[in-house]
Amino acid sequence: MYHFPKVKMLRGELKRSEVRNSVKYQLTTKEFIQQRGQTTFRIALDNIIGFVECDDLEFSQHVNRLSSGRSDAGRAYKIVTSVLHLVSPSGVVERGQVSFYTRLSRPFAQLLEDYLQSSSQI
Repeated sequence: MYHFPKVKMLRGELKRSEVRNSVKYQLTTKEFIQQRGQTTFRIALDNIIGFVECDDLEFSQHVNRLSSGRSDAGRAYKIVTSVLHLVSPSGVVERGQVSFYTRLSRPFAQLLEDYLQSSSQI
Protein backbone atom coordinates (compact mmCIF):
# COMPACT_ATOMS: atom_id res chain seq x y z
CA MET A 1 0.00 0.00 0.00
CA TYR A 2 1.25 3.45 -0.86
CA HIS A 3 1.60 6.12 1.78
CA PHE A 4 0.78 9.66 0.72
CA PRO A 5 0.54 12.67 3.02
CA LYS A 6 -3.04 13.70 3.73
CA VAL A 7 -4.16 16.65 1.64
CA LYS A 8 -5.44 19.30 3.99
CA MET A 9 -8.63 21.11 3.08
CA LEU A 10 -9.51 19.52 -0.24
CA ARG A 11 -11.12 22.29 -2.29
CA GLY A 12 -14.35 21.34 -4.03
CA GLU A 13 -16.06 17.97 -4.27
CA LEU A 14 -13.85 14.96 -5.02
CA LYS A 15 -14.79 13.58 -8.44
CA ARG A 16 -11.99 11.11 -9.23
CA SER A 17 -9.00 9.61 -7.46
CA GLU A 18 -6.42 7.22 -8.94
CA VAL A 19 -3.15 5.68 -7.80
CA ARG A 20 -0.81 4.43 -10.52
CA ASN A 21 2.92 3.70 -10.38
CA SER A 22 3.41 5.28 -6.94
CA VAL A 23 1.62 8.48 -7.99
CA LYS A 24 -1.75 9.62 -6.64
CA TYR A 25 -4.02 11.78 -8.79
CA GLN A 26 -7.11 13.58 -7.49
CA LEU A 27 -9.61 15.79 -9.25
CA THR A 28 -12.19 17.90 -7.49
CA THR A 29 -14.65 20.39 -8.85
CA LYS A 30 -12.06 23.10 -8.06
CA GLU A 31 -8.55 21.63 -8.34
CA PHE A 32 -6.16 19.02 -9.71
CA ILE A 33 -3.81 17.37 -7.19
CA GLN A 34 -0.87 15.08 -7.90
CA GLN A 35 1.18 13.40 -5.17
CA ARG A 36 4.48 11.59 -5.60
CA GLY A 37 6.21 10.53 -2.40
CA GLN A 38 6.15 13.42 0.04
CA THR A 39 5.58 16.05 -2.69
CA THR A 40 2.14 17.36 -3.57
CA PHE A 41 1.34 19.55 -6.58
CA ARG A 42 -1.91 21.53 -6.37
CA ILE A 43 -3.38 23.42 -9.32
CA ALA A 44 -6.68 25.30 -9.06
CA LEU A 45 -8.80 24.69 -12.15
CA ASP A 46 -9.36 28.46 -12.41
CA ASN A 47 -5.59 28.90 -12.85
CA ILE A 48 -5.25 26.46 -15.75
CA ILE A 49 -4.56 28.33 -18.97
CA GLY A 50 -4.11 25.30 -21.22
CA PHE A 51 -4.42 21.52 -21.17
CA VAL A 52 -3.12 19.49 -24.12
CA GLU A 53 -1.94 15.99 -24.85
CA CYS A 54 1.74 15.95 -25.81
CA ASP A 55 3.99 13.37 -27.40
CA ASP A 56 6.43 11.21 -25.46
CA LEU A 57 9.44 13.11 -26.84
CA GLU A 58 8.24 16.46 -25.46
CA PHE A 59 7.28 14.79 -22.19
CA SER A 60 10.67 13.12 -21.75
CA GLN A 61 12.49 16.40 -22.44
CA HIS A 62 10.77 18.02 -19.47
CA VAL A 63 10.46 15.20 -16.95
CA ASN A 64 13.20 13.35 -15.11
CA ARG A 65 13.43 9.86 -16.65
CA LEU A 66 13.42 8.20 -13.23
CA SER A 67 10.21 9.91 -12.16
CA SER A 68 8.36 9.84 -15.47
CA GLY A 69 7.25 6.24 -15.12
CA ARG A 70 6.53 3.86 -17.94
CA SER A 71 4.85 5.07 -21.10
CA ASP A 72 1.99 2.63 -20.40
CA ALA A 73 1.24 4.59 -17.21
CA GLY A 74 -1.09 6.85 -19.20
CA ARG A 75 -0.94 9.43 -21.90
CA ALA A 76 1.38 12.41 -21.57
CA TYR A 77 -0.24 15.79 -20.93
CA LYS A 78 0.96 19.34 -20.50
CA ILE A 79 -0.94 21.61 -18.10
CA VAL A 80 -0.10 25.30 -18.44
CA THR A 81 -1.04 27.18 -15.31
CA SER A 82 -0.68 30.68 -13.96
CA VAL A 83 -0.14 29.39 -10.40
CA LEU A 84 1.01 26.03 -8.99
CA HIS A 85 1.40 25.20 -5.30
CA LEU A 86 4.18 22.76 -4.43
CA VAL A 87 3.72 21.27 -0.96
CA SER A 88 6.59 19.36 0.63
CA PRO A 89 7.71 18.58 4.19
CA SER A 90 9.80 21.74 4.11
CA GLY A 91 6.87 24.00 3.27
CA VAL A 92 4.70 25.42 0.51
CA VAL A 93 6.10 27.11 -2.57
CA GLU A 94 3.94 29.05 -5.01
CA ARG A 95 5.22 29.06 -8.58
CA GLY A 96 3.85 31.22 -11.37
CA GLN A 97 3.60 30.56 -15.11
CA VAL A 98 4.35 26.83 -15.04
CA SER A 99 4.13 24.12 -17.68
CA PHE A 100 3.38 20.98 -15.66
CA TYR A 101 3.90 17.63 -17.40
CA THR A 102 2.12 14.50 -16.20
CA ARG A 103 0.68 11.18 -17.33
CA LEU A 104 -3.07 10.73 -16.95
CA SER A 105 -5.46 7.92 -17.73
CA ARG A 106 -7.85 8.73 -20.57
CA PRO A 107 -10.95 8.78 -18.26
CA PHE A 108 -9.16 11.09 -15.80
CA ALA A 109 -8.03 13.44 -18.58
CA GLN A 110 -11.52 13.51 -20.10
CA LEU A 111 -13.09 14.43 -16.77
CA LEU A 112 -10.50 17.17 -16.23
CA GLU A 113 -11.19 18.52 -19.72
CA ASP A 114 -14.95 18.49 -19.05
CA TYR A 115 -14.51 20.51 -15.85
CA LEU A 116 -12.20 22.99 -17.57
CA GLN A 117 -14.72 23.52 -20.37
CA SER A 118 -17.65 23.94 -17.99
CA SER A 119 -15.75 26.43 -15.82
CA SER A 120 -14.74 28.52 -18.87
CA GLN A 121 -18.40 28.93 -19.90
CA ILE A 122 -19.30 30.73 -16.67
